[in-house]
Formats: sequence, structure tokens, C-alpha cells
Amino acid sequence: MDLNISGTLVKKELCKRWTAKAVELALMGHWDEAVQANLQILELFPENIRARNRLGKAYLELGRYEEAAAAYEQNLQEQPSNMIARNKLTELYALLNRDSETALQSAAESDDTQEDEKESED
Repeated sequence: MDLNISGTLVKKELCKRWTAKAVELALMGHWDEAVQANLQILELFPENIRARNRLGKAYLELGRYEEAAAAYEQNLQEQPSNMIARNKLTELYALLNRDSETALQSAAESDDTQEDEKESED
């Protein structure tokens, strides 16, 4: 078997196991450990939207609102249609006394700017 294929399969299996562990920890209310499990997933798969949503939820449950907002903002930048991130950010911005409409628009514009920069590099 090709080493690249083998390495990819190992990473996917690790992601699957860490995901199951992260969900289990969240269901048990072990939020600090859930943060760590989701961070492990994001080390292997930085583009994993679901892990970042779970990370935001864990931070929210721990009262770490700025970190939760950062996780959801990153998801919204990568996937503007992400309703979980959008809804949670609206909640968080209310807790943080931020104007949610302006902040959500700013996150969406940041995504547009990144796409324009990528296109100009090609």
C-alpha cells in the first residue's frame, strides 16, 4: 500500500476516534476535555468545520466567550452559510455587548477579501 494512502487512512481514523471522544465528553459535560479533543482534531484537519463548531460550544459552556466567538468567526469566514456559527455568534455578541449585525457582516466581508486575494495569486 502506498505510504500516502496509508497515512491518510490513519489520519482519518484518528479524526473519527477523536470526534467520537469529543462528542462523548461534551455529552458528559466535560468541557475542558472536549476543548482538548477538538483541538486535536483541528491539528490534523484545520478545515474541520464540525470540530470548530464543537470547540466553540465547549468554550461557550466554559464561559470563555472570546475564544468561542473566535472559533465561530473562523467557521463563518470559511463557510459563510454556516447557520450554527451565525446563530451562536449572534448569541455571543449579545453576551459580549457587540453589534451582531456589524460583526457578522465584517466576518462575511473578510471571507470575500480572502477569496479575492486567492484569485489574484492564481
